[in-house]
Amino acid sequence: MGKAAWIKNPVISFFLHYIVWEFLYMLMGVPGLLTIQDPNWNFFLFNYIGLGTVNFILFYTCAFFIIPTFFIRRRRLLELALICIAIAVLFTFLKYKIENWYYKDLLERAKSLASVTNTGRRVQALPLLPFASGPYFRTYIWFNFLVIIIAFAYRLLLVWYRHEKITRELENQKLQAELSFLKMQINPHFLFNALNNIYSMAVLEKSRRTGDGIVKLSSLIRYMLYEKEDEQFKVSLDKEISHINNFIDLEKLRHDGDINILFSIEGDTIDKRVPPLLLFPLIENACKHGVLQDPKRPVNIQLAIRGRQLDFTIHNFKNDFLKDQSGGIGLTNVRKRLDLLYAGRHELIIRETDNDFFVQLQLPL
Repeated sequence: MGKAAWIKNPVISFFLHYIVWEFLYMLMGVPGLLTIQDPNWNFFLFNYIGLGTVNFILFYTCAFFIIPTFFIRRRRLLELALICIAIAVLFTFLKYKIENWYYKDLLERAKSLASVTNTGRRVQALPLLPFASGPYFRTYIWFNFLVIIIAFAYRLLLVWYRHEKITRELENQKLQAELSFLKMQINPHFLFNALNNIYSMAVLEKSRRTGDGIVKLSSLIRYMLYEKEDEQFKVSLDKEISHINNFIDLEKLRHDGDINILFSIEGDTIDKRVPPLLLFPLIENACKHGVLQDPKRPVNIQLAIRGRQLDFTIHNFKNDFLKDQSGGIGLTNVRKRLDLLYAGRHELIIRETDNDFFVQLQLPL
């Protein structure tokens, strides 16, 4: 077991609560016990162990079953109030029966002792319980309501503590994420500024092709650095498509002669939103491993909007001169992001042969 995992065991947790409850409950009775010269230990144990256990069962039932079910999860206040009244009455009756049994047993023992010590003398019958009437129920039903209130306060304290703990953990995670993001920004930001400087030199030297390449690369970096996500971690699909087109244009500048990347868009992309750079690793992977300069074996990219669904497919033929040694980091990243953002709501199909590679992705919009 991990650290403190044994405490989460429900049986162990129950007994730990019971021990703490009994300790505190008996502690309240010790001052009164110390004021008596000849204390009745049987009576003390009956009240603080016997009836104390009944009170603990009432407390535990309310704190861990009734209140979570009818208040914390469902907010059914009327049902909670009615159940609390019913359980207070039930436990008052249960205590009454237990105390009747206990005092009846004491009377039987007293009779037996009297008959032994006073032979021939008739023992006068004693009432079964001096409190066996309405006042007993009125007194103890309020006491049971007090136990229920304690259970309610204890449960709300637990909820507050857990909420505060989760809030602190989220704040720490957010701070760590912000620090990691800031550190991650340092090198790209430096590269972005350096590219602007190189672009200025390319313009002065009248190297148009180099300048165009730098502009496209700067646009890619600017998108990755400064494009803001919404609360659902998404950006405009049109901006994502523009980023893909910039990458394709950069690929065209990088190669001598024509390259064969076919990118088709079908459907209405306006006001559609997707996670940023989710499709990009798939396209980058296809261009890196595909055959770009053979018109008979193009990289074929298709993006289609069908109602509230995005269908994305990409197919490339494999080249023979580049083997990736990175272990498919881009595809692994895509899978993890899909699992986090679209758990159970997406479909990713990847088929690979010796000659080609095919990816099909379906996302809800």
